[in-house]
Amino acid sequence: MGQRKRILIVDDEAHVRFTLGDTLRGLGPDVEVVEARDGEEAMARLKEAPFALVITDLKMPGMSGLELTEAVAETCPGTTVIWLTAYGDAAVQAEAARLAVYRCLDKPLEVAEIRRIVAQALEGRGKTGGEDRQDAGTR
Repeated sequence: MGQRKRILIVDDEAHVRFTLGDTLRGLGPDVEVVEARDGEEAMARLKEAPFALVITDLKMPGMSGLELTEAVAETCPGTTVIWLTAYGDAAVQAEAARLAVYRCLDKPLEVAEIRRIVAQALEGRGKTGGEDRQDAGTR
């Protein structure tokens, strides 16, 4: 991947942050993973330094993942966003397309799949706009 890539994981569930963080740190020494428990903490982290990728849960207390994505688009243009949700439907997909979300992934997540998608996102490959939705529960 070359230069150091920073990933911000945002989820109110500690076990999701831990699992994703542990998984993504395995992508190599040029990947730095930072965690935030909610949208407000994520915005504070984004103000400290830029991130190549934000992976956020959609439903969280306080600032939702959708609101966070809108804020990221406004304050950090060029930052790629991936959504995690247990509540994916057509409305979620429409919002993902509107906000040019790289992917919308259903929980529970498959480790190999998330690593592949994140590696592609960091390399600037793949789809945006919520296309090619991955559904771990039906594959």
